[in-house]
Amino acid sequence: MTEDDIKQIFFVECEESLEAAEAGLAACREGTHDAETINAIFRAVHSIKGGAGAFGHTALAAYTHGFENLLGEIREGLVPLEPALVDLLLLALDCLRDHVEAARGDGTAPDDAELLARLEAAQAGGAGADAAPRVAAEAATESPTAAPAFDDLDALLNELSAPAPAPAPDMPDTWLVHIRPHAGAMTKGSEPLLWLRELTDLGGLCEACDLSAIPTIERLLIEEGYLGWTFRMPADVTRASVAEIFDFVGDDVAIAYGPDGTMPPSRTAPPPAAQPDSDPVKAPVKPQATTGAAPPPPQAPVAAAATAAAAAAPATQSVRIDLKKLDMLIDGVGELVIAQAMLAQRLTNENLAHIEELALIDGLVRDIQEHAMAFRAQPISSVFGRVPRLLRELGGSTGKHVKLEVMGETTELDKTVIERLSEPMTHLIRNAVDHGIEPPEERRAAGKDPEGTLTLSAEQKAGRIIIRIADDGRGIDRDRVLAKAISNGLIAPEAQLSDDDINQLIFAPGFSTAAQVSNISGRGVGMDVVKQNVKELGGRITIESTPGKGTTFALALPLTLAISDGMIVQVGDQSLVIPLTHVIESLRPTPADVKGMGTRAQMLNARGSFVPIVPLGVMTGANDAVSNPCEGVLVLVETEGHGRAALLVDTITDQRQFVIKVLDAHYRQIDSVAGATILGNGKVALIVDVDFIASAAARTGTGAAALAAAA
Repeated sequence: MTEDDIKQIFFVECEESLEAAEAGLAACREGTHDAETINAIFRAVHSIKGGAGAFGHTALAAYTHGFENLLGEIREGLVPLEPALVDLLLLALDCLRDHVEAARGDGTAPDDAELLARLEAAQAGGAGADAAPRVAAEAATESPTAAPAFDDLDALLNELSAPAPAPAPDMPDTWLVHIRPHAGAMTKGSEPLLWLRELTDLGGLCEACDLSAIPTIERLLIEEGYLGWTFRMPADVTRASVAEIFDFVGDDVAIAYGPDGTMPPSRTAPPPAAQPDSDPVKAPVKPQATTGAAPPPPQAPVAAAATAAAAAAPATQSVRIDLKKLDMLIDGVGELVIAQAMLAQRLTNENLAHIEELALIDGLVRDIQEHAMAFRAQPISSVFGRVPRLLRELGGSTGKHVKLEVMGETTELDKTVIERLSEPMTHLIRNAVDHGIEPPEERRAAGKDPEGTLTLSAEQKAGRIIIRIADDGRGIDRDRVLAKAISNGLIAPEAQLSDDDINQLIFAPGFSTAAQVSNISGRGVGMDVVKQNVKELGGRITIESTPGKGTTFALALPLTLAISDGMIVQVGDQSLVIPLTHVIESLRPTPADVKGMGTRAQMLNARGSFVPIVPLGVMTGANDAVSNPCEGVLVLVETEGHGRAALLVDTITDQRQFVIKVLDAHYRQIDSVAGATILGNGKVALIVDVDFIASAAARTGTGAAALAAAA
């Protein structure tokens, strides 16, 4: 593994830590936190600090040190966690995120001097009169000029091997900690010098440096851990504070505590001759956290035998995979699905489709496909987790206080969808805060809570994920939107539009009802980008708005962009694919089930409810397509926002998995087509955009007329 690979892992872990800290601070803001919540926030910041120091990101390490100091005081109960302090911590977390982005190379390091001063002031104000000098002393020891110059090996050995001054008579309760890196620790990015500096920052004094394990020059390996150190710690330093220095290191270092100076053995050093060969190797054991300033009681060094570790229950293991390799796997599975379909087609032509092996292959391919797609599935919380910071920024710009409610954040969908979802969601949230939610004074006058509410929800429904962004604001002023659209020449003055048609006007390019341009909105860009991005994802966006009560944007997106199940139908001389997630049932109607409506539209009486019949042959321009519903097959489908529809096809030929190929990458975007796929016979078939066809039929009241207009 190269250094770049290790750095990439560090930044991935930084994102995980930032999300954990964000969730913890959100709980603090809601008042649902406990002691473990504070510990989780502290560990997240501490982990970033450890990695930043290991990779030489000095600005990030220095900032996290100041942030961590305050969190440590809060955790010890020395600083009360009040609402104003939570807001400060959220600002500090935002700045930490900027620092991480800068360390990654995606920006410049933020100016954190003022924020660090506020963090130190909060720490001093909560910890008492003696806190200010302690903070100043810690800042001094953290500064690059005051850090021990452990850059030369000889200087390091001389300094650490020198005997430390004996404890003062009035400090009898000091205690010892012994540390030793394990073999190969340095290959994983560990940096022992940082541990020593942090122990020194806590007031520890190095009493001994064990050099006994250093081999001869011909056996010396730079990645091995040969040295061990014994530090004498002050009485007011807890074991938990020492153990947290090594949180980022994990099991790469052995730690033992005891008054007798016992050092954990080196894994690279040969055992002494007097010891039996079966002497167990001591493994690192983290001590139980202690609170208060009392020193730990004297005890033997903490150690665990390797045999006991082997008998312990195995922990959940994970492995990090390069995304390109995962994409190659998904592409390979897609080709496997196509090859399996071709094989099934050939065996069918040769009247061998009944063989058991074919059914076995079909099941195995489906299992492989489901497992491969599960690799890319991620919870949508990674998108929702960025919203609190956005709301804080918008609150500062607009003066509006917005409360966030989140539901379904554990809902999973494809990583590609998540990555491309961030931009449209940002636009929708900015629009909701700027246009939807009223200022506090206006909300009070309307009898509302001065604090607005933004609700994010996600759920899986019919093989798709439905994301809703709802606000409790003023709703869409349709009269104003219509007047603006007419003045901009988007529609004719005499046009008769439904409420849904008027709502959709806000997605027109260049459309805006803002009275003045701001840094948030008003330039007429953004909402058209939202619709385009959602369409490129194979999704659809709908709007529900009630004046005075609020607006809800609903995004219906595919769970994956790669492979899905579909019903292959024949329409005239063309083969089409209807996504199975939309299909309810298929049927052959009788003349009594079909009712005319107007001159061209037909309706299906499906168990007492009337559903519009949509002939797909009109849309595709297929030759010799069935036009009489009683002579073909009706596929009853469910859509988002437009209810049910009955798609008229000639016959249903097959039902199987298909690989989705995006049209706009090779041709251009077509409203009624969700993509294309390759059938078992090697021919290309278009995938029907069921939502578009149903909405077109609903707008005009006739399926045939709508499809003809769309064509």
